Amino acid sequence: MSGATVLAELDRIFHPKSVALLGASNKEGKIGRMFMERFLEMGFEQLYPVNPGESEILGVKAYRTVADIPDSVDLAIVVTPKDSVLAAVKECASKKVRGIVITTSGFGETGEKGRELEQELVRIARESGTRIIGPNCVGIYCPSSRLPFPLGPGKESGSVGVISQSGFFADFLTLTATGNGIAFSKAVSCGNESDLNAIDFFEYLGEDPQTQTIVSYLEGTKDGRRFYHISKEISKKKPIILWKGGRTEAGAKAVVSHTGALAGSRRVWDGALRQAGIISVKSFEEALDCLYAFHLQPLPKGRRVGIISGPGGTAVGTTDRCLELGLEVPALSMHTIERLKNVLPPVGGSVNNPIDVGLASLVAPAVYRDAIRIAAEDEGIDMLLVIANVGGKLLRDLILEATSNIELRKPLVVTVMGGPMQSVAQDFPLFLGSGISVYLDAARAAKALAMLWEHAQFRARGSAVQKVSEYGGRDNGPSGRGTDAIETALREGRTILSEHESKKILQAYGIPVTQERETTDEQGFKQALTEIGFPLVIKGGGADVGHKTERGLVYTDIRNPQEAMTAFEEIMKKANPGGGSILVQEMIKGTRELVAGFVRDVQFGPCVMFGLGGILTEIFQDISFRVAPIEKSEALDMIGEMKARNILEAVRGMPAADIDQLADIVMKVGKIGLEHPHIKEIDINPIILSKSGPIAVDALIVLEK
Repeated sequence: MSGATVLAELDRIFHPKSVALLGASNKEGKIGRMFMERFLEMGFEQLYPVNPGESEILGVKAYRTVADIPDSVDLAIVVTPKDSVLAAVKECASKKVRGIVITTSGFGETGEKGRELEQELVRIARESGTRIIGPNCVGIYCPSSRLPFPLGPGKESGSVGVISQSGFFADFLTLTATGNGIAFSKAVSCGNESDLNAIDFFEYLGEDPQTQTIVSYLEGTKDGRRFYHISKEISKKKPIILWKGGRTEAGAKAVVSHTGALAGSRRVWDGALRQAGIISVKSFEEALDCLYAFHLQPLPKGRRVGIISGPGGTAVGTTDRCLELGLEVPALSMHTIERLKNVLPPVGGSVNNPIDVGLASLVAPAVYRDAIRIAAEDEGIDMLLVIANVGGKLLRDLILEATSNIELRKPLVVTVMGGPMQSVAQDFPLFLGSGISVYLDAARAAKALAMLWEHAQFRARGSAVQKVSEYGGRDNGPSGRGTDAIETALREGRTILSEHESKKILQAYGIPVTQERETTDEQGFKQALTEIGFPLVIKGGGADVGHKTERGLVYTDIRNPQEAMTAFEEIMKKANPGGGSILVQEMIKGTRELVAGFVRDVQFGPCVMFGLGGILTEIFQDISFRVAPIEKSEALDMIGEMKARNILEAVRGMPAADIDQLADIVMKVGKIGLEHPHIKEIDINPIILSKSGPIAVDALIVLEK
């Protein structure tokens, strides 16, 4: 669907002039009754209840069928039992209704028969130009057009949009946030996505001028690549806060290579979300925390946090948390310190960062106002985190006074510890409604600031990145390098390239590989020894030789012809008694091992992988994925994501790794996979960091016919 089409179609659905409610009811306890009440509460005027057994519902004239409605209908809400849904959709299609929301469950989520019925519903609707939301959803909420959600979030229109595959998440989030002073532009529960899906709604809200922040709950997508590209463009101008459900579901089933075996859905999703600049959360609570920060605060210019606190112990613990999250709690300037000395109590306080306003703040709370203003004006502070032992309107007014005349607005979050949590929570609407992001726990406030900083970095990278070609390099289009080896393997019915064949393709793309020779007989073997020189490594070769180390087909640090001949004879026996190939390669010295790879993910398509390699790859799984092609900044981000990234520094006489060269390798791996659609997986493990730079010591390319 083109962008223009989705915008036009969905805008008409979100702003209907008339709505038919099929299954409307007068009976208490019925979904049809609840929706009627919500429509009436919202003040929707042109509402047509449809129920063949009623002439009037809650004072509104009812109709036996949609066809009986005298006027045109823009949107239909279907809340009838499952057995009645097909007939309802046929009625709506005949009426040329633009959009149908099917709340009823029992369709695709129940199995094959349910999916077939869904497809029939869509077929009927599409023939009349009608679009379907659902089934198995709660529909759409749009305060500006008076469309309600079941829990009744409210009438006030705002700038937050919600897209959810869970109906309750969308309904409860809007209810909770509106109760705390946050208003919404639009929200949609897309359910089974038989027709319109979450990506369509992302595309719509990304262009919707009323929506400035998007919150979402997703469990999966049928087109991860489209989702990635659309969400990445949105993230450059609007924050997307997303809770990804089903993170532990097994993804790729292939176990031929490390890359395929490790490309579970969670890792690929994590990489894609980070790459797209999406703010990834892991709970409803985190979603709200981020919403309160991103909806109300500007993005920071840096990672330096100024902490102003009454409780001393909490300030220390929060400092620890900030540092753990990658933020800084820097020393204040001497000018700021001198100013603080003039306003803080001489006993019981501290003019360092964190700034301790002391116990005196309980009787003289204006000290919070003064400390906030002074810290905010320090050029070495980018964000403010306030931990207050007073609350309510008093604290709200002090914060507003402190920040009202500051030229450069900085993110400010506040944790209120001025009473029991229950009473503090009651003041959330007061703070949030005044543009102050508020939290019950300072650790949660610190996490929100860290999320703001991470997104600010994404925005900065997006504006500064030097655009390169589609494939991540500076040349144009597919090169055809490696095509012969791939075509030969496919003709022979092989889906696995030998290590030597795989390395030849890597070498053709400029990836450093070992010097090596492949041979099948003793004479060629002896010649290879002379050409490569000792010390060297001898391996079993051929495309049918997998897991060489486990099979005893790898001999390292061979230093003389006698050792070499012994290895030759043993490998020829183990690999293939009737014959086989031998790989003679130079011995690369280095103890630091990395891995790079490529895989075609079932949802996101071509993806690249990088991380800790060697025998530690599957043990520690210190790896990350990104959607290919990747830019250099994204490759550098993958490298920086390693928990063991300190091994890339100069250690024990070994030079620091050439980070730019590693980034180049990762980009080229993606380029190879993109240029060769028959490549299913690439696994380069290990890449050894030698004194001369990173070198691919072993490699495997897996094809799909």
